[in-house]
Amino acid sequence: MKPNRLIFIPIILIIFLLSNCTIPVATGVVTKAVTVSKSDISIGEFVDDTLIKAILKNAYFDLNEKIFFNVDVEVSQGRVLLTGTVENIDLRIEATRIAWGVKGVETVINEIQVSNSDSILDFADDLVISTKVLAKITLDETINSLNYNIETVNKIVYIIGISNSEKEKQKVINIAREVFGVEEVIDYINIKSE
Repeated sequence: MKPNRLIFIPIILIIFLLSNCTIPVATGVVTKAVTVSKSDISIGEFVDDTLIKAILKNAYFDLNEKIFFNVDVEVSQGRVLLTGTVENIDLRIEATRIAWGVKGVETVINEIQVSNSDSILDFADDLVISTKVLAKITLDETINSLNYNIETVNKIVYIIGISNSEKEKQKVINIAREVFGVEEVIDYINIKSE
């Protein structure tokens, strides 16, 4: 009887994670998990943050689909950043309440905007801005782009993550400000403690 091949996939992934190697993988979460060893967060922090995000998005889906589809979630070191747009203040408050209910959440940063004027063009503009900011950060060899998550809502760029120094933090913020179409940059960047 041949052993099940699916059993070997997680074992191979764990071996690569522990050996500090990277392999090209098609899915985003797995790719980030494989390359997290090159970032300034520990694998444990990455797993905790990924778990918090998954549990929170699942809670949004179960409790309120409007929040699920309209609110983006980024997590860094137990800090949850909520962005997006909802149609009323009650949904904004509900999104925050649900986030605080997830185990491991240390801070909830609610940057959800209340608006009824969402359009596909606004969404596309925001996606282009986020992509450009992330690309510029990635191309800068002095910045570890894996330490930052970028979200853009109505041309406001939100950055959450961890920086090696105040100088790097300011560089990331300045890169975001220089991207065409950006109206404001709001950062939730912690500086890595020595």
